[in-house]
Amino acid sequence: MRYLTNIIHFFMAIFFTQILYAKDLQSIDEKIAKIIKGGQIYRKSIVTSKNGIQTFDYQIHGIHPNKCNTALRKLSRYEKFHEYLDLVKLSGYSDKKGEIYLFLDSTLMPFPMSLNFKIERITKAGNYKFSFDKGFLKGLLGAIEVTQTPNGCYFYADSHWSGKASKIPDTVFEIFSETIGELAMKNLFRVSTQL
Repeated sequence: MRYLTNIIHFFMAIFFTQILYAKDLQSIDEKIAKIIKGGQIYRKSIVTSKNGIQTFDYQIHGIHPNKCNTALRKLSRYEKFHEYLDLVKLSGYSDKKGEIYLFLDSTLMPFPMSLNFKIERITKAGNYKFSFDKGFLKGLLGAIEVTQTPNGCYFYADSHWSGKASKIPDTVFEIFSETIGELAMKNLFRVSTQL
């Protein structure tokens, strides 16, 4: 009887994994699914300014080649991001506050940035909300979705911000956020594949 129960649990797990995979990748635009299934990163940034208010909408998708539990062993170590990414000069994480601190500086950026945001340490698949409470883009809200698929670990993040217009022109803001986001995800995927 125990053997039969284990077989049923095994096939139920496979069945639900396939449903989740199909749902997650079929619920996104066909063009995006094709890009990420091909091993590329998809990112899109839309920035608009009107009457002194600037809005920023951003999304990024990618499939890590490893299983989520393997990929997240390194990806969840936010305090080590300065070792993983050239543009991160200083990184820290407070488990007590659930807060990340990053100091970013790169020739690709219009100016150095300090980012503080709240997010729990992501150690398994799920949906995680985050928010920027200080510094540039204060008030930004977003979420990261991590889903195990047969092809690897699917990562999707989106964020939204509206506030007093920054000194960065909309087009420049879009280009640098897309470029930085793609480079960061590619490098994090590469580093976390080499365990």
